[in-house]
Amino acid sequence: MMESGETCRPSLLSRITTLLTLSAALTLQGGDAKADPDVVLPSVATVMGAICGRPVGPDARTCRMKDGRTAEYWYGAMFATDQGWAVGFATLPAPGQDPQAPDARALVAATFAQTQTASRTGWVLRDVQALPGRIGTGNRNGDAPEVDDSLGPVFKPLPGGRLVMGLRTTAFGMEGAQTFSFLVLRFTPAPLRWRLSGELPAGSDETAGCGAPEDGPCNLGASEGRLEILAEAADRASGTPPAWPPLRVTLTGTVPGPAGKVRPADARDARTFRFDEAAGLYR
Repeated sequence: MMESGETCRPSLLSRITTLLTLSAALTLQGGDAKADPDVVLPSVATVMGAICGRPVGPDARTCRMKDGRTAEYWYGAMFATDQGWAVGFATLPAPGQDPQAPDARALVAATFAQTQTASRTGWVLRDVQALPGRIGTGNRNGDAPEVDDSLGPVFKPLPGGRLVMGLRTTAFGMEGAQTFSFLVLRFTPAPLRWRLSGELPAGSDETAGCGAPEDGPCNLGASEGRLEILAEAADRASGTPPAWPPLRVTLTGTVPGPAGKVRPADARDARTFRFDEAAGLYR
């Protein structure tokens, strides 16, 4: 998200950059990217083989790590900063967790760099990294949260080949309740690193707990968030922009209001998060 690249036109990288400008994302599905039939991404099996350090079957979406934990393919995308990159993520039970029903999961990233000759475009594995930190699970069984890829990730290239990426995830609770978040990741090419940088709340849907229409109006809210990566305004004291831009989550839908009723989400529900250098997180 190894099959190598097919012949493609010389303007491939410029098209990737255009896709980024339009906030489009190409998803790793183990085959051709639907957004551009000329692009062949590393297969899911290639990603999992890189993560577990040995070849896996062509249809494999899981593999066993050296420490015995099972890694499961989770998500991947292609992006461009100064060059073309592809990344595939797998999740596995976090250290010390029950492997059958963990309360938290860890991420492993396989990062590939784009290579290009006069007639061929392909990918070469650059790094496999176990990311420090943990993410929440998607349900009581300890599975990974689902990534809503209907609009693709939200991301922004930054100077020096860096990148901020936000993935909208869904976790499932009791009686069909859903909780939405944006998982924030940061990428730097030198040294090549992915960093978990926080999970930002982005709404919830409690309406599965509502009764039948004849029971009266439902007073359980249903909201979802939109993530914006804001312009890096210069710091008043230093006169320079922050190393990592602020992020803003705005809500649409309905949220809890007074007297146990719901109200439309509005500007008061929006939150701006700034990067805390000491903690390495958006807060």
